[in-house]
Amino acid sequence: MESPANPSLLIVDDDVSFVRAAAEIARTIPYDITLADGVHQAELRLSRSNFDLVLIDLMLPDGSGLDLVPSCRRQAADIVLVTGHPTIESAVTACRTALLDYLIKPIDPSRYRDLLERTARRRRLPPPPPGGDRYGLVGQSAVLQRLVLQVERVAPTDASVLIHGESGVGKRLTARAIHSASGRSGPFVSVCCAAATAEQLTALLSDRAPGSGGTVFLDEITELAPALQMHLLRALENLAPQRSNLRLVAATVHSGERSVSDGGLREDLYYRLGEFVVAIPPLRERPDDVAALANRFLAELNAQHATRKAFTGLALEQLRRFSWPGNVRELRNVIGHAYLMASGDAIGDPLGQVRVTRPLQETSSTLTVAVGTTFEEVERRMLMKTLEFFGNDKTKAARALGVSVKTIYNHLAKHQDPAETG
Repeated sequence: MESPANPSLLIVDDDVSFVRAAAEIARTIPYDITLADGVHQAELRLSRSNFDLVLIDLMLPDGSGLDLVPSCRRQAADIVLVTGHPTIESAVTACRTALLDYLIKPIDPSRYRDLLERTARRRRLPPPPPGGDRYGLVGQSAVLQRLVLQVERVAPTDASVLIHGESGVGKRLTARAIHSASGRSGPFVSVCCAAATAEQLTALLSDRAPGSGGTVFLDEITELAPALQMHLLRALENLAPQRSNLRLVAATVHSGERSVSDGGLREDLYYRLGEFVVAIPPLRERPDDVAALANRFLAELNAQHATRKAFTGLALEQLRRFSWPGNVRELRNVIGHAYLMASGDAIGDPLGQVRVTRPLQETSSTLTVAVGTTFEEVERRMLMKTLEFFGNDKTKAARALGVSVKTIYNHLAKHQDPAETG
């Protein structure tokens, strides 16, 4: 089989010694190298070929390297600006240009090589072709591969499956994957438990022709009213033996045990539905899947609208580092918005609107505050978050905050809710 083509690099610089050194390092990756000594020659190169990475000197004999940025963006190339005469103005301009990086001569070889390898990795990750995933599950992380293995193991059996994971993480998609991998001839039927009726449940479990072999997906089982949970349990217990090939898959936001302890799910129904349990981790715990998912969603939009839009390497890195509180559903929505807002073929800042409308998500070890929050409130939240992080160990919290334990007690007294003192 013919090996895929090397990634391509356009070096735009009139400094012969720099060009020779930069090209020599790039060839070890390996890259295919094209050279240009000015803006005009580079524009010709860009009009005739597409490049994965363009290394541009800021000061060229016939103009500024920044003049080449629009042409690079149109073909979704990663852009690295280099200069031997840095200024505050050029640095600010570069930061506003959505570059992969801004390097100062003499450049650090290890940093330059890292940039080359980053773009090469992006070049080797094309949008997934139709059918290139496993049962509709897209990603390359170890977590995703374990999920695929679970799907393949349980699919051929008659075991009922309980899937749990945060909203938007892909529970319905996983249920469909189980159905697809099972080879069952019957249909996949999704039931919204919040709106389900006793008649609907009875029809699904009793009125079909025997041996239909379909899959019934009970979406958010904890939203099923208690009386209907009892009705469902009785219907399952009365299911005729010849109907045993009807697969049940249920889903819930929290684990089955927590759903039972919270009172949202009957314990006996949990054990009936959870013969095999699948936990889907949130997207923030599998960042290696983000690029593949983003490229898949973008490929679908390109196919739908006959376009050729693509993410820059910087854009994919931006997506990978985001926390995704809304999981895969939020990622899909962001890609759709970025696709519509992109004026050319290159998508360089897909999270621009997200950053405007919502601050970064807080984690157990971080604190997010809005502009305008009072110092007193910031102080109080910092104290309480640090105590929570260290399990209310005031000595550890004091050490982390650089204060004494007495100061911790003083501030706790200061910020104590008056209602708690009565």
